[in-house]
Amino acid sequence: MTSRRKPDGELEGRLVTVLIDRASGRGGRGLAVHQPMGAGHEQALVQVAREFYERGGSHAETESLASSITLDDGDLIWRGGDHGILFTVVDVAGTRRVRALEKSPEGWVTVADRPVDPRDAASTARAVWQLISLLTA
Repeated sequence: MTSRRKPDGELEGRLVTVLIDRASGRGGRGLAVHQPMGAGHEQALVQVAREFYERGGSHAETESLASSITLDDGDLIWRGGDHGILFTVVDVAGTRRVRALEKSPEGWVTVADRPVDPRDAASTARAVWQLISLLTA
């Protein structure tokens, strides 16, 4: 929790989510601080996926895309076929990355990541789509 003093002297707090993952700890890169995504990221990912399927001539696939993508607590979840992948943006030592995590018996495990600028929803969506394509091929 971070805090600052308001003009009236009262403390104002802001909750910051810090993800401690084994990969960051072993690599000595520091803590991973969650950078929440929003509805704009979700809409951008639906658009990127829709364009991909339309280029391939599979218009039937585009009808169910919105139900395959969920925004949950600042993270995007892709459910396609038998695959469920969670995408989260983290800041590790000043570098922002979108991480793809898959569920394992031990919990969520990072399987891939890409550098992103989370302020640009369209480029973040393209990075997420690259990871989806990689992990579901």
